[in-house]
Amino acid sequence: MKFSNLLMFLVISGMLLLSAIILTTSHYINEKYVIDEILYYVTNGLEGTSEGLIGYWIIENFLPFVLIMVLILVPILIPKSKTIKFRFKKRKVQFTVFPKTTKFRFVYSLVIFFFSVVVSFFLLGIDEFIKRTFENSIFIEEHYIDGRDIALQFPEKKRNLILIYLESMENALIDEKNGGGWPYKVIPELEILARDHINFSNTNQIGGAYPISNTGWTVAAMVASTSGLPLKIPIERNSYTNTDRFLQGAYTLGDILKNEDYNLKLMVGSDAQFGGRLNYFTTHGGFEIFDYNTAIEEGKMTEEDKVWWGFDDTHLFTWAKEELVELARKEKPFDFTLLTVNTHFPDGYLEETAEQKYNSQYENVYAHSSKQVDEFMKWLQKQEFYQNTTVVLIGDHLSMQDPAYYEGKINTEYNRTIYNAFINTPITPTKANFRIFTSLDLYPTILASIGVDIEGERLGLGTNLFSNKRTLVEEYGLNYVDTELSKNSHFYNQVILTDDYFDLIKQKNRNK
Repeated sequence: MKFSNLLMFLVISGMLLLSAIILTTSHYINEKYVIDEILYYVTNGLEGTSEGLIGYWIIENFLPFVLIMVLILVPILIPKSKTIKFRFKKRKVQFTVFPKTTKFRFVYSLVIFFFSVVVSFFLLGIDEFIKRTFENSIFIEEHYIDGRDIALQFPEKKRNLILIYLESMENALIDEKNGGGWPYKVIPELEILARDHINFSNTNQIGGAYPISNTGWTVAAMVASTSGLPLKIPIERNSYTNTDRFLQGAYTLGDILKNEDYNLKLMVGSDAQFGGRLNYFTTHGGFEIFDYNTAIEEGKMTEEDKVWWGFDDTHLFTWAKEELVELARKEKPFDFTLLTVNTHFPDGYLEETAEQKYNSQYENVYAHSSKQVDEFMKWLQKQEFYQNTTVVLIGDHLSMQDPAYYEGKINTEYNRTIYNAFINTPITPTKANFRIFTSLDLYPTILASIGVDIEGERLGLGTNLFSNKRTLVEEYGLNYVDTELSKNSHFYNQVILTDDYFDLIKQKNRNK
């Protein structure tokens, strides 16, 4: 084979192979993610991603890739070309279908490649993302409340806070008779915890927060519930979240508690660097971090012991007890934040000790997680420090499990919401039911749950749900707020992503 022919073969093969990869990947991403999340991870790196999840992505997409590859190869693999002849206005017309020429194959591969790029452009929602990028919204600027501008009154005896993020914990897995979407009980312990304590609900039964733009993945949910802000992709300046300038202009729960002399600790069963969590929690509050790497450094496990993303939730709760005992011995109040991981999609991580009561692994994982949280709560309630401690259980976001998993299980009209339970709080809410709220509202609500009086009852873009003040989504409507938060925001880019907050205030004062 001549070099020129070999080169052309490689070019044609490369374009067809790339086309198949683009079509397969864009379809998968369209099913599982939103473009904002993908771009966030692209700009922040994928350090700490579970090898199991990467393997799942490959396995899940292998068959679709093969099918697409076969389909686009058919026209150039047909052994014989066919000439079609016909008459048109007394003229003989003929043309060859799928001619066996290098020129045809090159043009064909170019067309297929262009087609794959166009299809992925719309499948991934890049068209809508670009549209939003050039459409500025002043919603955040008009409604953002910075904690440095209002009075935050802590009780004389400051309460401890244990904040537990439950991976992908949504109310769909709750028995439908109690407000969930499942035809039978999967997480009865979490049902009881929500029912017997404070549960902010969108109904008169167990319910929770609605998802909203740029809060639908773990780090974005953690940012939203501790800063009252969505996690938007930086498109102005160079203040990216993969540096120690993570949302530097924001004033967060960690910042507030640090100023009140709290001891702050974050424990996650994976690499804390994933998604920028390490940078966020060290930038805002200077949290001490305990993650998969810490467990290895302290000799609690070896690299060979790694499962799923790092270490499982049994070890998470076991080591959390040890850390809490140490924190409680110190004179200062503490905020101990936990993030579970077993219930992460796909299918979750089923520990060897978990009961396999249900037909699907995902249900068994959720059921075991519910038991683990309940056991941990029972242990907490026996501790001397519990009396002066508020425990907050919140799901980080809706499950990202394949939508087909829910088909036939839940009513198509059921509104999927994110789980919450506020336990051992010093105050009770004015109205806990029939509230329309999002993760953004959890920021001031968590502060209020440890007895903090908040001037105006708002922080960030969130509203204290213990108060009778309407949330922004109750005031303006969920769809409207969601649309506005999805748009570009000069204020967010220039103030929240940087440390220009006080410069802006000075400028506004000069303009008055």
